[in-house]
Amino acid sequence: HTMAEDLQRLDNWLNKTEERLDGGKIQRPGSIVDACQALSKARDLRAEFDKREQPLSTLKELVGDADPEIKAFATKFDRIKKLSEFYLSKIEALCVIWASGQVNADINTIEKAIQASGSKMKMTTEDLKACVTEIQAVLVS
Repeated sequence: HTMAEDLQRLDNWLNKTEERLDGGKIQRPGSIVDACQALSKARDLRAEFDKREQPLSTLKELVGDADPEIKAFATKFDRIKKLSEFYLSKIEALCVIWASGQVNADINTIEKAIQASGSKMKMTTEDLKACVTEIQAVLVS
């Protein structure tokens, strides 16, 4: 199959993935088990991005980054990849907060719990605050 087909496939996958991620919103999991399953799915998705980046990297090498179509595509890829990372971070945080029973703890306690869990979350404190607020709303409601 051709490079164009590869990219078309990647594009379809990106569109589907973006729809599924729904802006990175998290749903209330039915149980801690559901939360852990959501976490492993989010991790798989994150790994899938690394796998799927290959045709794009090859194309960049062949055609160069300057091509407007490739540039637009790479931008889209990165945007959705970042969204998947953000979503993964949120699910990690949700699992840690739930598992440690820290749902109503303050942000510092929660941040410590997340760090202690060995999570490689890349989030600014602002993002984390927003994330924790969202998780508390999801878990407490």
